[in-house]
Amino acid sequence: MTDAPLYPSQDGPGAGRIGEVTVRVMVGPDRSTVVVRRGGEPVLLHEVRPHGAEADGLGAVVEAAVREGTAALQG
Repeated sequence: MTDAPLYPSQDGPGAGRIGEVTVRVMVGPDRSTVVVRRGGEPVLLHEVRPHGAEADGLGAVVEAAVREGTAALQG
């Protein structure tokens, strides 16, 4: 079972759990640092990227994080 807080959902009041995925982009003068994290878990992605490439491939990382997170919340 998870410690995630309960929120209203279509399954009834208090039945829903929240899954949080955070994407942070810290833009520096020469390059950017991209960090993807699910809740309080260890970082899923931490990369230094050239300017203009910050979003490259993030869709697949975020999708995997959401799929794994929702699976964990369901059971």
